[in-house]
Amino acid sequence: MLSVMKQQDSSPSEFQPSFALRAGYASIATVSVLIVIKAIAFVFSGSAGLLASLLDSIMDGVVSAINFLAIRESLKPADKNHRHGHGKIEGLAALVQAAFIGGSAVFLALEAISRLANPQEVGAYGLGIVVMAISIVLSMVLVAYQKYVMRRAPSLAVEADSAHYSSDIYVNAGVIIALLLQMFGAPVWIDSLFALGVAAWMARMVLGISKGGIDMLLDRELPKETREKISALVLSDARVHGMHDLRTRTVGMHINVSFDIEVDSDLTLSVAHGIAVDVERVLLQSFPNAEIMIHVDPLGEPEDHRHRVPGIHH
Repeated sequence: MLSVMKQQDSSPSEFQPSFALRAGYASIATVSVLIVIKAIAFVFSGSAGLLASLLDSIMDGVVSAINFLAIRESLKPADKNHRHGHGKIEGLAALVQAAFIGGSAVFLALEAISRLANPQEVGAYGLGIVVMAISIVLSMVLVAYQKYVMRRAPSLAVEADSAHYSSDIYVNAGVIIALLLQMFGAPVWIDSLFALGVAAWMARMVLGISKGGIDMLLDRELPKETREKISALVLSDARVHGMHDLRTRTVGMHINVSFDIEVDSDLTLSVAHGIAVDVERVLLQSFPNAEIMIHVDPLGEPEDHRHRVPGIHH
């Protein structure tokens, strides 16, 4: 399950959205190498397991290209027609990715079933094992870099990409095991059975990626623990006597946070505004990727017409 909506603490200097583009370049470069070497290995071996891994990398290549375009678009600044920016393109890209992965999973499952009915001998075991070992190393390096990037740019697109390549590590390790088993006399159908397992793995991934995209597009609230931390930070200011109507959502690599605070009713507008500015500054120290809107109410008069969700407004 994707977890980009769970925002991590970081200092303002660490939030660098442009890092996501670097991850996009790294993904495209890595997957290009993987596709070439896996295609060569499949031509010589004919392994269904290698075919599964090759299809997975081709799918990753398409997804990485989509991710890169989505990241580049999401980084465009807000304009008069998109006052909230372009971040939600990442949610749309996630659904497109899920469709590609789902199609690849269906094709692979059908091919594996066909080979179960008509088993094919596998050759060039050594070449396949070496290629898979190289693939594992490249994928591990890329995933490590993507995790480094996500600490500075919490991008749904980068996280989805990282999920693909993390799964590749296990897929490629499984291909090595399947090739070794056949090298030492295991039944030919082991190869096709493994390919079916990969197809099921890909189908499971579709569910996680789809949920992440839908959650962003439908403005799902941030996790409970994140909302509780926001509330605790706001109420840590002794001049704030209460807060309500906390609303949050994820938009690309940013989060939107809005809420009302209650302050003494005899304060001047300037002083009340200063309290709101101080609260915003505290929040930005823990959530540098947040866009914050604060409405100030006089103490004891929290009622308004803007937000009425049963069990939320109080």
